[in-house]
Amino acid sequence: MPSLQKIFLKNTTKPLFWLVLGFIFKGIPFLFVLLNHPYQDIKGIWGATQADDSSYLAPMDNLISHGIYNPDFRMPGYGAFYLLFRFVFSPEMACNALIILQVALASISVYYLALIAKNTFKSDACFYLTFYLFILCPYSNFFDAYIATESLCASLLIFGVYFFTQYFQSNKKRYLFIAGLLLTWVLFIRPVFGGVLLMYSLLIFLKKSTGFRTKIKPLFLFLIPFLLLEGLWVYRNYETHKKLIPFTATGAFYPNAANSYLKPLFDFTQSWGGACSLTNKPADINWFQYYYPGMPANLSYDSLPDDIYTSAFNKDSLLKLKGMIADLKKPMPDSASFQYKLRIKLFTYKESEKREKPFQYYVKTPLKMIPVMLFGPVARNYLERGRSVPVLGKPIVAFNYFMYLSILLLGLAGIILLTLKGIRQNASLLIVTLIPLYTILVHPVMFRFFDSRFLLPSFPFITVCSAYLIHLIYRRFFVSLSKGL
Repeated sequence: MPSLQKIFLKNTTKPLFWLVLGFIFKGIPFLFVLLNHPYQDIKGIWGATQADDSSYLAPMDNLISHGIYNPDFRMPGYGAFYLLFRFVFSPEMACNALIILQVALASISVYYLALIAKNTFKSDACFYLTFYLFILCPYSNFFDAYIATESLCASLLIFGVYFFTQYFQSNKKRYLFIAGLLLTWVLFIRPVFGGVLLMYSLLIFLKKSTGFRTKIKPLFLFLIPFLLLEGLWVYRNYETHKKLIPFTATGAFYPNAANSYLKPLFDFTQSWGGACSLTNKPADINWFQYYYPGMPANLSYDSLPDDIYTSAFNKDSLLKLKGMIADLKKPMPDSASFQYKLRIKLFTYKESEKREKPFQYYVKTPLKMIPVMLFGPVARNYLERGRSVPVLGKPIVAFNYFMYLSILLLGLAGIILLTLKGIRQNASLLIVTLIPLYTILVHPVMFRFFDSRFLLPSFPFITVCSAYLIHLIYRRFFVSLSKGL
């Protein structure tokens, strides 16, 4: 045991060992993805892509070629990394450099995540637990080799929160500026995380200090990167669109979907908890056989829940609606007017859900969505990676499930305990709980999105809370028991 401690429990203030270990454990699944030739729609890249990668990359290619950031329905936080490499490399090699950057930052971030635990709980044991839990859990590695926002978003969140905890530790205000810059960049990658800036601004005011005036300067230093960058973005959008657009013009939708019947269809389906995202079974929205240009034929879905109907619509109404959507696949002289009728019907049906079934809409549906986000079909698809490995496939999958569920369940319990303790005693504890709480609540409740990939950027902080609870249980029970004996 002493020899193992010397090997695996080295000094937390000497980063070389921890960084090397991070690169090893992050590098192995990264290479596994690359060697298995995953799906990709960009010829010549080493990693994997998703269907929406062009929406982040094409605006930067157009900026280089034509001097115009277009299409501009994505904020440029993720594309900015790609742009830096495009000045030097071809598009495919810039993507490869971006993927390498992602895994490098993800590897480094493991050490800084563990430092967050140490700063927050004043415990080397929590550092060790956080570090090893995070590198051993496969869920945290899934998107490092993808052209997708999840990996960079998670890494920058970790770095930003680390500098925020450094401010709470040392009271050195320069850390707030760095934290504010990094968290603003996170916002420009995933606008939904703008709420983190608001919550952390509140924590600055809750920090013990001599008075109100002494908190104004730290708050200003924290928010000035956001005020400057957001100001430039709003100005650019106004010059381009003649409208005030603080984040994105079409929300989470592509322009062709946001301006058609599709957004109201998604909103209606999500109003009763129907799935609109990819799962390992056809999504509920597929019942309507929806379609937009360039979309592959979707799988059929043959049933709807019995408790969704209101005085505004019944099964026959939805069958007629389905027929109207089918008609859109045929050329028609007045498509815009037809789309307008569809939008009105769908909006009316959704509003009737809110009006006649408020408990289902505001309480039951979000509560149904949260477990799907945490451990639904998409999450299980991630955990099934490795099943095809000869002989070791089943043990690998069993380990994946064990690690993920252990961290998730212990982490959720830790979040509750730390939040209560943070409210009563020490506001700095909320630094590690607010991000997962916000993520788990805002996606299913506010935006009605419950795809498991939206959980990924906050999973590191669930891991920190899990490490806290494990350490607490160990101290309370096992150490006390050994002393009693």
